[in-house]
Amino acid sequence: MGGRGSGLHTSQGMAAPAAPVAPVSTPPTGAGGFAHLTPAQVSALEGAAMAQIAADPALAAGIRDYTDPTTTANGKAVSQNANWALATGSRPLNAREQAMMNALDQVARPIGTETTLYRADHDDFLHRLGVGNVQRMSNAQLRQALVGKRWTNNSPESTAYDSRENPFWPQPGGNRRAGKSRQGGSVSGNREVLIRYHTGAGTRVAFIQPSQAEAVLAVGTNHRITGARWTHTGPARAFGSGKKVLELEVEVW
Repeated sequence: MGGRGSGLHTSQGMAAPAAPVAPVSTPPTGAGGFAHLTPAQVSALEGAAMAQIAADPALAAGIRDYTDPTTTANGKAVSQNANWALATGSRPLNAREQAMMNALDQVARPIGTETTLYRADHDDFLHRLGVGNVQRMSNAQLRQALVGKRWTNNSPESTAYDSRENPFWPQPGGNRRAGKSRQGGSVSGNREVLIRYHTGAGTRVAFIQPSQAEAVLAVGTNHRITGARWTHTGPARAFGSGKKVLELEVEVW
C-alpha cells in the first residue's frame, strides 16, 4: 500500500478540472508491458486531483481524514478502521468515515493507461477469497490455488505507482530511506503479500498523496490474479508473523 506517513498538500485558488470522459472499463491487454507512469503522466494525474481537492473544502476535509496517520484507541488510523469495516462488513460506517469514502470516490478518475501499481498487504484477504493456508504450498500449488481468482473490492486499496516511494515495499539492500521523500521501505518486511497490480486504462484511481506516490484503487474495481510465487523481492518471511512472503500479479480494471 502507499502508506499514511505524511500530510496532504494542496495549492489554494486552483480551479477544479472538468470531469474526464471515462474509458470503458475493460481488462488490460498487456500490449505495452505495463510501463511505469511517466513524470508527465504523474504530474497530470496528481495535479488534477490536487486542483479538485483545493476547490472544495468538504472534499479536502475528507481526503485529509483519509490520509491522517494519527492512530485511534485500537492503534489503527481512522481510514484503516473504515477500510476494515467495509472489507469485512463488520459494521456500518459512521458519518465521518462515510464522508471520507465519498471524498475518495469523487477524486478517483480513470488512470488512462496500462501501468503497474504496488501494494503490500496482510494475508487475511486470501481467506476472504476462500483460499486456506498457503504456507505449505509449492509455487506450482500456489498457482493452481490462486491464478484465475476474481473479485471486486468493496473497500479502497492504497497502492503506490512507484515502488521506491512505498513505505511497505522492500527496497534493494534493505534500504529504509528510498525515494524522493525518503519513505520508501521505511516499514517494509511486515506484510505477507506483495502485489503488483496491472491496470486497465479505465481503472479508477485517486492520486491523493504525492509524497508516497499514493494511488488508491476505487471501490468496485475488478481483480483477477494472473501470477503467484514465493517472493524474490525482499525478506523470505514477514518480520511480525514469521509467515512466508507471497508475490501476486493481479489485473485490475
